[in-house]
Amino acid sequence: MKSVFLTTLLPLVSAHGYVQQIYLGSSLVDAWNPYKDPQKNPPANKITRIFKDNGPVTDGLFTTDAITCNIGRDGVNNVPVTATASVAAGSTVRFLWTDWQSDHPGPVMTYLADCKGPCSGFSGSTGTVWVKIDQAGYDASQSVPWASKRLPTINSTWTVQLPKSIKAGEYILRLAQFYPNCHQITVTGGGSTALPTGIALPGAYQANDKKSIFLEYRDISATNPYTPPGGPVWGDNGWSS
Repeated sequence: MKSVFLTTLLPLVSAHGYVQQIYLGSSLVDAWNPYKDPQKNPPANKITRIFKDNGPVTDGLFTTDAITCNIGRDGVNNVPVTATASVAAGSTVRFLWTDWQSDHPGPVMTYLADCKGPCSGFSGSTGTVWVKIDQAGYDASQSVPWASKRLPTINSTWTVQLPKSIKAGEYILRLAQFYPNCHQITVTGGGSTALPTGIALPGAYQANDKKSIFLEYRDISATNPYTPPGGPVWGDNGWSS
């Protein structure tokens, strides 16, 4: 069986999960629940773009708009929602996953895309709009070196910090690569810095990538290090590897 990373490298079949809640600073926001929210009347109005279940985007869909924000419902992917949640620039964001158990290793990465106006009118499936603001891959100094395998050891919670310098406005906050969750946020305060050119989703990942994505037989060591896909990390001090 081939294995892909989630943002983490999770297997295509056996591991499943999604972000159920998010702390934006001190505010706790409910994310999309694919098993409860579709039945609600009136419809649930969440900040998360709708996805169909807790499974991954499989390798056959890496080059489609399913990779942007996950597989949608009724055959339509990456549909904007009307809701956003406010968060100050520089805030700590904590993603609360459902119970995450996986034997397949990989990185954890977070992206921002500037909607350049209301996110309700922004796709994100075209253009180099996705800028990586955080990543963790393989760290030999950790007791659990792979980031994805550390996730269940830290209460299935992943923490990142928004850049302090980004200008106010509406953004999409995206965690995970093949279990992507896209959350529409309104950044307040901050500075005047616009996001630089990033990567395209779809476009950045290829199904035959055996260096960063399909790692089932990859030997990771100090002399054979691992570099996560999707380019370097950008933050208040510019780009870093």
